[in-house]
Amino acid sequence: MEAEEAPPSLLSLCIKTTASTIAYGCNYLQDVLELPFDLLETLVMDLTPLALHTLHEILKGNCAEEPVARDNSNPRKRGRYKILDQAWEKLYKKRWTEQCNSRTPDWHQLYCEKHLNECFEEAIETASLPTFSGSICELTVSDKIMDAIGHEQRFSDDWKKLSYHCIRFGPHSRYLRLHNVLCVQEMAELLIGCKLERLTFIRINAQNQIDGACMLINQNRLTLHCLQFIHCQLPPGSMNQVYDSICTEGSAHNLRTLNFISSRFFETRSSGLLSLLSSGRNLKLVCFRDTKLQQASAGPIFQSLLQSSCKLHSLEMSDNYIKRWLSDMIRTSSNFSSLPEPSTCLNSISALNLRSNCLEQTDAEELCFLLQKMPNLTSLDLSDNTLTDEGIRYLIPFFVWAFGKEKPLSDLSLESCTITEKGFHELIRHCLPVCKEPLNKLSLSDNRLGSTVAENLAKLMGESHVKELKIEDISLGESGFRNLILHMPREVSLSHINVSKNRGRVEAANFISEIICRAPHLVSINAAFNIMPPQSVPVIFNALDAHFKERGKLELLDLTNNAKLFHSEMVSEIAKFQQRGNPVVNLSRRPIHPEMFIHDDDP
Repeated sequence: MEAEEAPPSLLSLCIKTTASTIAYGCNYLQDVLELPFDLLETLVMDLTPLALHTLHEILKGNCAEEPVARDNSNPRKRGRYKILDQAWEKLYKKRWTEQCNSRTPDWHQLYCEKHLNECFEEAIETASLPTFSGSICELTVSDKIMDAIGHEQRFSDDWKKLSYHCIRFGPHSRYLRLHNVLCVQEMAELLIGCKLERLTFIRINAQNQIDGACMLINQNRLTLHCLQFIHCQLPPGSMNQVYDSICTEGSAHNLRTLNFISSRFFETRSSGLLSLLSSGRNLKLVCFRDTKLQQASAGPIFQSLLQSSCKLHSLEMSDNYIKRWLSDMIRTSSNFSSLPEPSTCLNSISALNLRSNCLEQTDAEELCFLLQKMPNLTSLDLSDNTLTDEGIRYLIPFFVWAFGKEKPLSDLSLESCTITEKGFHELIRHCLPVCKEPLNKLSLSDNRLGSTVAENLAKLMGESHVKELKIEDISLGESGFRNLILHMPREVSLSHINVSKNRGRVEAANFISEIICRAPHLVSINAAFNIMPPQSVPVIFNALDAHFKERGKLELLDLTNNAKLFHSEMVSEIAKFQQRGNPVVNLSRRPIHPEMFIHDDDP
């Protein structure tokens, strides 16, 4: 016979009834806040999001006239806020599993904006249908979301309208993502009480959507510091509207981040865009990624940044077609050779990303000149540009200067730059002697360096003290791994290394064994696609066994797509190693067929 469930206590029944009443308003909400601390804590921690939001608004209303809402001089008030924070944190983590990146999160704000963005995502599905011709205000939120915030179905359906959620949760949100169908005047009016700090617009492609977006930008121009356009088709004149909406009467704006990602401008030289850049005194991060920029538009954009007084930290102009843009800019600019001194944005840039811009060796000489105007540059990405060995030779003066300056270059990515053994040797020969500080990250993946670079790679590991090294698909082969082991220092500073796609076979396993022993701070190894034979498994097992007996730090060993490892009887043994409760070794789970082994070493 099953034990009978204990009847609910009088206190729990009162709390449940009170919690339900609070959500939909009552005359004694102020009295609730005056409850004894322990009783208030019990009640608050049991409230639904809707009820807790109502209570939070009452408390905020009481403190609206005070200079500091969270008054540390009032222990009772401080205690009430602490309880509310804890309750919002509990509700947030119960509804969503992803981690919060903020060091000091405002859980109420995070809950409101996450909830509202989820409502928007749902509304898009209906509003995007060709048959939809209704009002954005009349769109309804699903029962699933309503249940998540604790709505009781016996109350009015008006609570399910998108407009209700905009009005209730919008003023407490600081970040919203709006797709094209929601970028209309009607939505801007619903969100008129917001004080947004970050706005992301997605797939805007019509004039009425630009109008709605600009109305929303204008409403939040005093608080907005991050503006993003993703997958947008921006018609002529649209950037003039954006500029006018955020810069009233020609004043400077407060944006710190301006991103254009996979978006298109239908003007070669948009005066609005250039004005937006030149008037950005507070700009820290600017991104033009996959915007189909060409050399005719890249120059004016860069010149506008030079003319601004901003102290830019990060500039990304990647996945565009801007080869020879620097030579064009130098030729057309009479004063480029005497670029402004330390007060310009060049002096402050610490991260520059020019990945995949069709740059060639002819661009490298002008690029070297420009890069030496950036004394604080610590991160540079030139990947996916056909620089070739000749281009690397042109850049050597910059690298020598950059690795030896007061704030040295610490992150360098040269993936898929058509570099060979010759270019790599030149880079090592000139740069290693001048390295002042340990390298944080170096990526040379997808260059056909060959097996003969192994000795220099080993030298690089030792003398540069590099922490993260990516040498994926550089054609090391068995002999390359063998020589790498032979010349590698007794101890290296590596924390992450990627040696995948190098056809190392058993020598790749021997390298894994050695690097585990010689890198005490090693966290991850990627050795996928190395055609390792079954006899590799005992080698790797012995290294891992010794590593974890000494309480090693390794968290991931990627051995995916080495299908022959499954022929070893010990394969299940290496899968047992764990770090912090998670498996360390990642093995391919694809079915093994005989044809996988016949041509697995074809070029």
